Amino acid sequence: MSVGEIIRTKGNEVLTTLPEAAVVDVARLMSDRRVGLVVVCSEGGRVLGVISERDIVRAVAINTDNIATLAVEDLYTQDVKTCSPSDDAREIMRQMHEGRFRHMPVVEHGNLKGLVSVGDILEYLKEQSELHSNSEAWEELNFL
Repeated sequence: MSVGEIIRTKGNEVLTTLPEAAVVDVARLMSDRRVGLVVVCSEGGRVLGVISERDIVRAVAINTDNIATLAVEDLYTQDVKTCSPSDDAREIMRQMHEGRFRHMPVVEHGNLKGLVSVGDILEYLKEQSELHSNSEAWEELNFL
């Protein structure tokens, strides 16, 4: 099972932002869209890093008085692991578990192709398991 299969199933929409965007605007976007992470990209679309709910919570706790003036570039995570569509999803899930992060940008030839989360992988595995179980049940019911 590849990361690309999951992206094709769930879709490749990814919320992105520029580094100079206001943190409060990105937090509002995350809240409105019910997502936990936004990919930070350059004007040309190159992945620079990510900003997560955790980054924003940490910033609020530390910068209570000036949170409204912070830009994404002040606090986003720059050293992010990425994967490619051809990578094995189970291996990517293992890396996320070991690294204690939940999302990974999917990049191919320098272009952002999607975003995969631990939840996406688990959902895909669950669907595949159900499909497999159902096909076995149909085989058992085959009277011809």
